[in-house]
Amino acid sequence: MFEILIQEMKLRNFSSRTQEVYLYYNQNFLKYINRSPKEITQNEIKQYLLHLDEKQYSSSSINLAHNALSFYYGKILRKNIWTIPFQKREQKMREILTKDEIKQLINAPTNSKHQLFIGLLYATGVRVDELIHLKINDLNFNRKLLLVRQGKGKKDRYTLLSENIIKKIQEYLSNRKNESQYLFETPDGHITDRTAQQILKYAKNKAKIKKTVTPHILRHTFATHLMEANIKTEYIQQLLGHNDIRTTRIYECITTKHLETIQSPHDNL
Repeated sequence: MFEILIQEMKLRNFSSRTQEVYLYYNQNFLKYINRSPKEITQNEIKQYLLHLDEKQYSSSSINLAHNALSFYYGKILRKNIWTIPFQKREQKMREILTKDEIKQLINAPTNSKHQLFIGLLYATGVRVDELIHLKINDLNFNRKLLLVRQGKGKKDRYTLLSENIIKKIQEYLSNRKNESQYLFETPDGHITDRTAQQILKYAKNKAKIKKTVTPHILRHTFATHLMEANIKTEYIQQLLGHNDIRTTRIYECITTKHLETIQSPHDNL
């Protein structure tokens, strides 16, 4: 039923993750409405998006579903659905880890490979999928740079390598017995997203950290700590691979360092 959708996404070079999500929401929508795609109306799409809202999906998830349905019914099937509004995104304060919590998290596993994996997530700010697919040839120790190949949006970019993490990588590679091209190798290629989540979950529990800990939280923490160190927003944008600098400026709102230096008028009473 969705052969045309899959073909069009491939022709546009959508990432595998985007293809997966778009296909999911289109399948889920038809399961909810129980009608043929040719019979679908704008009101039924509205009804489904409201259903997601009632199920307390986040505005980001609802807008993603909106994009998925708009692509299939609007661009491919040419239905008039463009008047459906997108949800305004919630402005939530993102939780980040302190430097002490980062140290505890990295040191929690006894496995050096897992320690390195967590350390690299924080040291480079890469997305978990980017780190999973990282190849040894993409590490430039002399320039202290890591090349992210075909990251989100099918773009190459560079990010940082710290001196400490370079030493850890070199030590790890010197003790490794196989010659895999991937830094975090397995007999079948590279570790999976599921393995990455399990590594962090174990480390969080062992370190007794109460905050939410995910690969994306470490990415947020990397960016916020750079912002607190007064690194230019444009540089952080480049390191994170953001298309729009407004996305990077969110971290200006997260950091509280500048607020902590302000004296309350109550102290002058």
